[in-house]
Amino acid sequence: MKVSVTKVSGCSREVQVEVPADTVQGRVDDLYGRISKDAKLPGFRKGKAPLSAIKKQYKEAVREQILQHELPEFFRTALVDEKIEPVAQPQISHLQFEEGAPLKFVATVEIKPEFQLKDYKGIKVKKEKTSVSEEEVDKALDGLREQLAQFIPVEDRPSKADDLVVVDFDGKIDGKPFEGGKASRYPVLLGSGGLLKDFETNLTGVKKEETKTFKITFPQDYGKKEVAGREAEFTVTVHEIKEKKLPVVDNDFAKDVGKSETVKEMREKLEGQIKAHKEVEQRSKMVEQIGEKLLSLHPFDVPVSLVNQEQQRLVQQGVDRLKRQGIDANKLTDDQKKEFVEKLRPVAEKNVQMALIVEKIAEAENIHSEEKDLEAYYAKVAQSSNQPVDVVKRYLKQQGEPESIKEWIQYEKALDYLIAQAKIESA
Repeated sequence: MKVSVTKVSGCSREVQVEVPADTVQGRVDDLYGRISKDAKLPGFRKGKAPLSAIKKQYKEAVREQILQHELPEFFRTALVDEKIEPVAQPQISHLQFEEGAPLKFVATVEIKPEFQLKDYKGIKVKKEKTSVSEEEVDKALDGLREQLAQFIPVEDRPSKADDLVVVDFDGKIDGKPFEGGKASRYPVLLGSGGLLKDFETNLTGVKKEETKTFKITFPQDYGKKEVAGREAEFTVTVHEIKEKKLPVVDNDFAKDVGKSETVKEMREKLEGQIKAHKEVEQRSKMVEQIGEKLLSLHPFDVPVSLVNQEQQRLVQQGVDRLKRQGIDANKLTDDQKKEFVEKLRPVAEKNVQMALIVEKIAEAENIHSEEKDLEAYYAKVAQSSNQPVDVVKRYLKQQGEPESIKEWIQYEKALDYLIAQAKIESA
């Protein structure tokens, strides 16, 4: 088999392959032989049809079989011989295949870029202190109290800030209803910013069973363009007013909510959680600084196919984020979709470049994921999802995730190594 390789660009190679005619014909004859054993052709008993009749009937099927199954095998052999490791499926072109003649084709493949590692140890990074103040712990406690707040019906006073009012509202623009302008028994927490400020302001000072009509103007940058900047008139009927009651922070609260014996112990746990969160943030910032330095030290072309894959991942990530915010990405205009996708291209390129650099550092420093790392990951996911470890492990294996998890673990361990080798200064 003749193989030659041409460099097209930093990551792209053209592999020209020519398989000798006798080798290809041997595969063709073998296929015809297997077909003839079971072939049923009109006028012939099973397995007794002449080769000429078999070829006439099954020529295209044999050709398809050669191209689908034999050609990839020839190509894999060529890659091994030339020590080429493609990062994506090849593009086949200039295909020539006729019985009795050599099989010729050109495969365009992308490979990982070749580059030399430079100065990845001792990179200067800045890190902020991760101390936790009493005020931060107080804020965390207040957040827990807000989550467990109770709303008690009130009858004898008008609504005020922090009350929950339950209302019917009916809005019109120029005397006509509009989408989203009407609701029944809609809960509004006054002062939360869940609705427009002017709307909530008009619901402050109202009484139970009161009906009120008022006008507001939607902001020019309002999300729904059909009502942005327009004046609407709302008629609102108040059904309920409920006062927010926050739980008292005492030892009972600590036991029920914080799984602690005392308030002091609960505060210590919250302090530890806040500190751990800050450490994660600081690690991300240090990784970002290290990444910027590594990218500047190692300029090289990255495989387009890997960038395309990463861009698709980022797009899906963005679509999921919009969905959580209640935004349907399918309703974006074509220009918005295009801008959304194009903005992620340079991010994808940097991500791929960084991944390739870190992968090479991991190889140089013999950093790899171990079975215990994978088991620790399973345990962490099980704890966060409140599922048995065996269930998590079985699900991830069914999804084919272990290999990608191992790659991620190796990547993170290599980043930890780079941080350990960095020169850290106080910000």
